[in-house]
Amino acid sequence: MSEHNWTEVIKPKRKVFNLNLGELLKYKDLIFLFVKRDFVAFYKQTIIGPFWYLLQPLIQTLVYSVIFGSIFDIDKETGMPSLLFFLSGSISWLFFSQSLIKTSNTFNENAHIFGKVYFPRLTVPIAVFFSNLIGFSIQFLMFLGFYLYFGFSGKIEFGFSPSIFLMVPLLLLNMAITGLGIGLVISSLTTKYKDFKQFIGFGVQLLMYASPVIVPLSIVYKRFPEWTHVLLKYNPMSPVIEGFRSVFFKDYFFEFSGLYYSMSFGVIILFFGLIIFNKTEQNFIDTV
Repeated sequence: MSEHNWTEVIKPKRKVFNLNLGELLKYKDLIFLFVKRDFVAFYKQTIIGPFWYLLQPLIQTLVYSVIFGSIFDIDKETGMPSLLFFLSGSISWLFFSQSLIKTSNTFNENAHIFGKVYFPRLTVPIAVFFSNLIGFSIQFLMFLGFYLYFGFSGKIEFGFSPSIFLMVPLLLLNMAITGLGIGLVISSLTTKYKDFKQFIGFGVQLLMYASPVIVPLSIVYKRFPEWTHVLLKYNPMSPVIEGFRSVFFKDYFFEFSGLYYSMSFGVIILFFGLIIFNKTEQNFIDTV
């Protein structure tokens, strides 16, 4: 049978920049199946099921409120209840960290599938984004519930404007491409260097403490040493988390210019991650 009679011809990729992103559209049904797999696997054989999506950030918020709320006087410093402050930081960070961690395990956790059948390997990281987006949407609704409760009870003044419909998707996109980009780089490195797999969980935890999840930048600038200012200033997640809070609280301190740096970092790391991921998938099955 001649070659032109085949419906699909699979050839090895010779060029590093040959990402062939258009091929992903042909596998949209597979992406949907991966999203369903990731979402269902999260709460399968659990007692409270999908409520784990709510319980995780809520427990973190309560712990942070009890331990750090009074230490840093969050209510007075930020002008918002400590519960809302920590909850906004927790759901933002969970979306980013889960995108990073799950993407970084792409090759190791799916090697048994990759070695048997061909499909674009990027379908797995793309599915991770959508499954995390579902989880974030559930957590975001919980945050809105608390936000509306405090607003209608007179404890806070509503501060959002029509720009929220632009800012929230922009911040989500920023978190997604940053987490996806770093995850793609790490997933490629873990096929050869197993140390990264052991370090990823600990590294993400350290990065959280270098982000304004627990302490706002306004307090860091007042009470912490100068070297911490640089650390948080150049953390690409800092303007995203602070920007998310500023959308809902109009008097919250925020430097909008930081988003330009954060978005630029995300685009660059995603581009670099796609290239190294594309190069690794050519022969990873021999080393994973």
